[in-house]
Amino acid sequence: MSTPDQKMPLSVLLFHAAMQRRASLADFANMLGLSVATLRSYLFEAGSRSRMRSKTVEQMAKVLDMPASEVRERSELLPYGGQLFGDWLKEQMQGRFTRASLCTATKISDSAMKNYINGQTTPDPDNAMKLADVLGADPLEVARLIIATELSQRGVALPAAPSREAASAATVPVAAESVPVAALANSAPSPAVDSVADEAVVNAYTEQRLLNLWRRLHPQGRRATLTYIASLLAEGI
Repeated sequence: MSTPDQKMPLSVLLFHAAMQRRASLADFANMLGLSVATLRSYLFEAGSRSRMRSKTVEQMAKVLDMPASEVRERSELLPYGGQLFGDWLKEQMQGRFTRASLCTATKISDSAMKNYINGQTTPDPDNAMKLADVLGADPLEVARLIIATELSQRGVALPAAPSREAASAATVPVAAESVPVAALANSAPSPAVDSVADEAVVNAYTEQRLLNLWRRLHPQGRRATLTYIASLLAEGI
């Protein structure tokens, strides 16, 4: 299942782009003119993407074939949380592969595969693409799982995915991905889309964006915001 909100985060799109090129993080970083450490911070550290240089944004826009303004917009998004990559991998292997047979099929070393399964590490884009190919998995969903797992392990609070029923009803066609969320919220509901589920996705997007903006405030500003919210709650508003 892909992220119900088709407005995929920048981190997921970048990792997916590297997977499609079957590139390691080092090779993909070189393609973007970045150090591996800088690329990893953009992928796996919430908040670091707000410090991207204009040149970096333009290069990412070129690689992803989208406007620079959209790159910055998507950099504020986080993937949905939930299942960790290692648990997903074990689920995919059940009844199909042993660790040894999956290593043989993917040409990934046993030590690396053991770490993936045990949740100690996640694969680089090149190995992630090998796993997606052999397991018959959606590469974009594999990218989302890896990014979400890395962020979760760093203590980043991720938004919960809508229920399976809501996700199915609220899925937006890929062709409509570039339509602003505000336009989707104001448009008349399609007969094929449950309006309640659609509203839930829009609200989740809005809350997530506000949370990301709050994280970018100076610590003093964050404390002031929390104090104000607490005062509203105390007044019963």
